[in-house]
Order: sequence, then C-alpha cells, then structure tokens
Amino acid sequence: WKSQRNSLAKSRQIVALSVLLTAFIFSAAVFAFPKKAQDFTLLSPEGRLSLSQLKGQVVLIFFGFTACPDVCPISLYTISNVFHHLKAEELEKSKALFITLDPERDKVEMMHEYTGFFHPNIIGLTDEPRNISEVARLYGVKYQKKELERSALGYVINHTADIYLVDTVGMLIQRYPHDVDPEVLIRKIRSLFQDQG
Repeated sequence: WKSQRNSLAKSRQIVALSVLLTAFIFSAAVFAFPKKAQDFTLLSPEGRLSLSQLKGQVVLIFFGFTACPDVCPISLYTISNVFHHLKAEELEKSKALFITLDPERDKVEMMHEYTGFFHPNIIGLTDEPRNISEVARLYGVKYQKKELERSALGYVINHTADIYLVDTVGMLIQRYPHDVDPEVLIRKIRSLFQDQG
C-alpha cells in the first residue's frame, strides 16, 4: 500500500511538472494591448453565453481544463482571491470565464461543479471541440493533448496559461501569468472602474 501511494504521488508530480513546463513553452501568441476583445459564444450552465453579453463588466478569461493538476487550480484560486477582495459594488460588475480546452471530458455539469469550488462569479464554458478551437485561436491560446501511459488521467492538455483582462467596453487590456499576484489584478480592475465609471 505504501509503495502504491508513493507511486501515485510520483505520478502526480510528473504530471504536474509536465503541465508546468509545457505551460511555459505554450506561451500565448504575442499581440499589442489594448485591442478589441474578439467576441465568442459558448455553452454555460445557463445556456449560450457571449462575451458581448457581459459588456459593462470587467471580465477575466482563462483557458484550461478541470483535470489540470496544478496550473488551472492556481489560476482559478488567484481569480477567486481577487473577487473575494473586491467591494460588493465592484463584484457586481466583475465576472470570470473559465473556458475548457478539454470538451471531451468537461461537460456543462462538470464545469459548473468545478468552478463552484472557487467563486460564484466564475462561469465555466464548454462547447463542441471546433468551437473551443476557434475561440482559443482568437486569443492566441496554444494547446495540445498529451497521452499519459502510466496515469489514471489518461491524458492532459498542455496549454497557454495566461489570464486575460477585458474592460467594461470590451477591450482586451492585458494578459497576466497564471500565478500573478492578486493585488496586481485588484489594482488594475479598480483603475478600470475609475477610468470607465
């Protein structure tokens, strides 16, 4: 039993290291900021949701998958931390979209349950693989499925691990690393509310 636990722990470490390394390699395409955020429509727990429907709110966007062992939970925890430190009136005008890169496993119910662990203002989005691929392309997100022979997960998704910030008028303001200090995001979000209020 002890050897099985050690083997499982080692397997998890290998998976986590693999995802972290490839997240670095899979850096997003470079483009200048600010720029108009490309609109898209994907499937949420409440039905079809477009980015344009959130105009008037600050939106954080992150691409990942629910079986992600490290990078995605860190990113969503960061976003959750930001939301927990916003004032009530700021929180009413703030959302986050967690877009799966693994629609094969991440169905609507799974996404809803997963994002619920972090914060109610985080909305999980999924859809047909071709639609996910198109949205990822619009945001310069690179991703690739990697088979894992000795893991219960079966495979992971190596992917760009950045958090995108969209302002209240639909401009893509900046891209941040997944482990950005929450204070950086809090200050930026508040400055956007002040500038566009």
